Amino acid sequence: MFGNRKNFNDLFKSFDDMFEQLNLNTGEWKTKTRTSEDGSIKVTTHYWSNDPKESRPSNEFEKLQSQLNVAIENEDFESAVKLRDSIKKLESNKKVIDKLELELRESIKEQNFEKSIELRDKLKNLKK
Repeated sequence: MFGNRKNFNDLFKSFDDMFEQLNLNTGEWKTKTRTSEDGSIKVTTHYWSNDPKESRPSNEFEKLQSQLNVAIENEDFESAVKLRDSIKKLESNKKVIDKLELELRESIKEQNFEKSIELRDKLKNLKK
């Protein structure tokens, strides 16, 4: 019964080989949760995807929205409330953020790094 035991090092080597095949720079871990119609069974799958159809969110709003959807799926309502509030704050400050981002790009082009740092800090505070 126990004569065919594998060494743990061999097992971990197999995992290392498997993960080396993944190009970690071109994809990301994804999570999908499915619930049965009656709600009695819930299955969560974690998988690696480098499919361009499942592209990463391109801006802060999309990232927060994606995190909010995951929090709701996982029934993590405390996180969902915080994310919802962050999204509302981001939406209300959209015009100011756009203006500051434009100024930041211009200051970087002009190599005015003190102003760039100041603008970056203002943006961070607005996006929190």
